[in-house]
Amino acid sequence: MNDILPKKTLRKLKAYRPAVSESKGKDVIRLSVNEGALGPSPLATKAIEEWATKKHFFHRYPDQIDENLIEAISSRYNLQKQNIVLGNGSDDLIQLICNAFLDSDDEAIHTEFGFLVFPQSIKIAGGKAVCAEDKNYIVSIQNIVEKITNKTKLIFLANPNNPTGTMINSNEINELITSLRSDIILVIDAAYAEYVEHDLYIDGASLVEKYNNVIMLRTFSKLHGLASLRLGWAYCPLLISNLLKSIRPAFSVNALASFAGTASIQDIEFQQQSFLHNKKLREWTLKQLAQVKIDFIPSVANFFLINLNSEKSADGLLKYLKDRNIYVRGMQPYNLHAFLRVSIGTELEMKKFLKNTIDFCRKFKSD
Repeated sequence: MNDILPKKTLRKLKAYRPAVSESKGKDVIRLSVNEGALGPSPLATKAIEEWATKKHFFHRYPDQIDENLIEAISSRYNLQKQNIVLGNGSDDLIQLICNAFLDSDDEAIHTEFGFLVFPQSIKIAGGKAVCAEDKNYIVSIQNIVEKITNKTKLIFLANPNNPTGTMINSNEINELITSLRSDIILVIDAAYAEYVEHDLYIDGASLVEKYNNVIMLRTFSKLHGLASLRLGWAYCPLLISNLLKSIRPAFSVNALASFAGTASIQDIEFQQQSFLHNKKLREWTLKQLAQVKIDFIPSVANFFLINLNSEKSADGLLKYLKDRNIYVRGMQPYNLHAFLRVSIGTELEMKKFLKNTIDFCRKFKSD
């Protein structure tokens, strides 16, 4: 009998594992993990090639805080440099926030169909994960507020939300903030902010500067196409920023990621190109699905959910696409068993996805 046990909060932990096990060959269409369809910017690619020629860089530790990257982020978004915290992807920052603020009796709220890293990170830190139900696959402010207790320390909110692709507007977020105690921190994960085109969308940066209990998270894994380098950042009130910097690992961001990230965030032309590509292909794809009466949830991000209306159909289409080297994301971990999540890829990839999806749906209905 094994007497060695992890702490209690980990004994029933369900590990979050993204769907990235397939081959990464050129003949594989991967629409399963919301990666940037166009890959990295030309400036980032050039920077990576340049960095690789500097052999003396490889055996040197990176800067603990890369001031060039901080300056580039600050300049791009007109933010205060001292409030920016870099991380090994936004997942790293989510865990860091949980470790910083959750004691064993503390609670942290996440939404029903929100990012699975939220409850996982809460439990790893030793806190209690509390789920607030969504309404029609959209975050419910009312349900979040109703879950607040005297033990609540953190609230995690992805906006736009992954995996639903839905968003809540600035009025709703302001309603939530004004209802919170000053000792509850609202964490707004804006990983897909660059894809949103909506007058009432807010990424959270202005709220960080207005309130002492708001954190905004961003990533280089989506629009910037640098997912494999693992780079994210947080924008926090100064006291929180200083705390996170003091407890994070000394070299949590590698030098190549910082170098490429600095180049990428300065390439505004590529960012606009990626935004327009995503907008065009998302609108076109959803229009095609609507024409053949395949249900989906309208999305503001670089992915969307299709509803096959039964778990059997969803599993069948998942396998049908996989057999043809097209990979999308099954939604069983989110208890959305009749749904599949599809990232926006290139034009050719989306045409192949659509053709095979429509073929399957017609065959399934005829069977």
